Amino acid sequence: MDEVTVERKPLATHNNANVSKLPMSSTKLPMSSSRLKRARSPDVCEPVGKKTKVDHSSNDSLLNSSKRSVSSSSLTKAPSSALKSNMKKTGSSTNLMKKPAAGPVTSRNIQTVAAARNARSQIKPIANTVARPKPTPSSSFSRPAQNLDSSVVSTGMPKKRPAWDLKGRLQDMETFVQKQALDSSSLQNKMSEYLGRIALLESTNQKLSGDVEEKEVATKHAGQSIQELRNKLSALEQQHQESKRKLLNDIEDLEFQKQTLERHKITLEGDLAASLKEISQLKMTVSELTSSQATLRAELECTKVQLTSAHKNIAERDNIILEKINIVRMRDESIQDYQMRERCHETERRKLHNTIQELKGNIRVFCRVRPLLGEEQLGNNGIINHINFPDMDSKIIELDKLADVSVNESMLGSKTARGVSKYEFTFDKVFKPESSQSEVFEEISQLVQSALDGYNVCIFAYGQTGSGKTFTMEGSLDTESQLGMIPRAVKQIFKTSSDLSSKGWQYVMQASMLEIYNETIRDLLGKARDEKLEIKMIKGDNDVHVPNLTIFEVKNEDQVLGLLRKASENRAVAETKCNERSSRSHSVFQLRLTGTNNITGESCKGMLNLVDLAGSEKVKDSGSEGLRLNEANKINSSLSHLQSVFLALTKKDKHIPYRNSKLTHLLQNSLGGNSKTLMFVNVSPKEECFSESLTSLRFATTVNQCNIGTAQKKK
Repeated sequence: MDEVTVERKPLATHNNANVSKLPMSSTKLPMSSSRLKRARSPDVCEPVGKKTKVDHSSNDSLLNSSKRSVSSSSLTKAPSSALKSNMKKTGSSTNLMKKPAAGPVTSRNIQTVAAARNARSQIKPIANTVARPKPTPSSSFSRPAQNLDSSVVSTGMPKKRPAWDLKGRLQDMETFVQKQALDSSSLQNKMSEYLGRIALLESTNQKLSGDVEEKEVATKHAGQSIQELRNKLSALEQQHQESKRKLLNDIEDLEFQKQTLERHKITLEGDLAASLKEISQLKMTVSELTSSQATLRAELECTKVQLTSAHKNIAERDNIILEKINIVRMRDESIQDYQMRERCHETERRKLHNTIQELKGNIRVFCRVRPLLGEEQLGNNGIINHINFPDMDSKIIELDKLADVSVNESMLGSKTARGVSKYEFTFDKVFKPESSQSEVFEEISQLVQSALDGYNVCIFAYGQTGSGKTFTMEGSLDTESQLGMIPRAVKQIFKTSSDLSSKGWQYVMQASMLEIYNETIRDLLGKARDEKLEIKMIKGDNDVHVPNLTIFEVKNEDQVLGLLRKASENRAVAETKCNERSSRSHSVFQLRLTGTNNITGESCKGMLNLVDLAGSEKVKDSGSEGLRLNEANKINSSLSHLQSVFLALTKKDKHIPYRNSKLTHLLQNSLGGNSKTLMFVNVSPKEECFSESLTSLRFATTVNQCNIGTAQKKK
């Protein structure tokens, strides 16, 4: 709904000069946006029998204002719902047409009269708003209606029946006539109703016109009265303003005083609250102190009792402590005595250990037979038939050979009925092929201990190529169970030196490793491997040493194992017909041990030489040529000189040919009496190596019969 603002003017009277020019306020009346258009009956849009929804919100304000000034009598409501809807849409209301009651003329009555006039001007002829209602077919014509519906086309007209269908056409005409009759009667009824209502509205309009004139006269007199009242009101307002101004000044002064007092009050209240809080805290503190004082008094009494008891206990404990101190002093003296005895026992142990090693012989020979490997196990189901171990003490080895052995080879054996020769050899220890590295080292561990005691110890492996010398001495450094004699000896030395530290012994260890290749000394741990080194004698000490040889001070066994790996990579090896990896040089690992005892003042110097000799080989069997032939000749020559040295020692010759080769010259102190020496003779289990095995065993027997005297401890 659109709202139209109507400016109200002063009411007109016969004497315009006396009209009060009272300003009138504007009133917004709800107006329909389509009030200038012809009103449309709701029956046109909705079928007969349905109620039309009408918006009454637009007339609520006007109806409420009319009810205040108009009497309770009202016009009779129109019976037709279509007329009500039309009058509401045009903004009119039957309440505006009520007869006003007699009373004083006010602005509210004037507004009511203007609203009534506006409503009256908006009423349209009702005939234009009436629409033809839609006919409702009766039940008696339901069947023809269905037929008509089925014959209706899109234009809304019934379909024309054929000329021969007279009965059907007659029925259509009857239906049409009945429908027209119903529509005509309905329209006549509505028309009569609308005419009655129009007459009623006209009479009401005439009554309202007379009331308006009376109201205009009353309005004039009211305007004059209002002007007088306004003058009086303005004078009173001036007086009121002056009084109000004075009162406002007084109020401001009082408000300022009030605010000042309130601030002062708040300050005092805060101080009072703080004081009360402080007082409560002080009361709590006093109560706590009172309770604490009582507690402390009780504790003090208890402490006095405990102190008295503690003094007694302290006196008793002092006596016990004195007794314990005396016992500890006596035990310290006993411990010192025991430690002194232990050091004496260690010294005595070293002497007894050396005596036992001397009784075993300063030169001992161990024999070790390696097992069959790889393709060697194909023959005889992996069994070694020509080597026997007859005794339970593992000190004897026997070799069986067919009758094609020469007379010189059979001198140490006897012949059986089938012509098989038997060669028997006895050594300090014989290790079978199934013996492990740990079993072998267990037999030489006591000899390694002598190096820590200050003796020179030499352990070397001798035998033909491919007999297992390098495996016995070095083994596999990456597998714990296959470690050779060199890494195991190093581990034992570090472990034993750590145990002896509790007895006052401290050791400094220096390691070096070299090889003798074609009678030339090479440094396996140095950077310049091509440098030629020579053997020199130390004056006054009769010890041999190699100047410019790389020497490392070692602190643990892992450091030594690293040096062994490096030396193994630098050593000269080559492949021959007898061995895929044949050592072409003699390698010598030396570990110098210097020990001191700050408690007893003892000192010692020992040397551990671990030697892996190159294997002896027959040139015709190995197929060596060129450089390999030269290497084989040098190896065989140095081994021959080693045999010559042992033969001279066995015969106790005055001149021992140590200087005939680099090997014997370097091992002079180990072979010449001031050393404990052990030789491994390694034997190959192959039958085709029988001759070389026999030669090695005979040389080992010669060494075993040698007596080089008693080794001396170096201090």
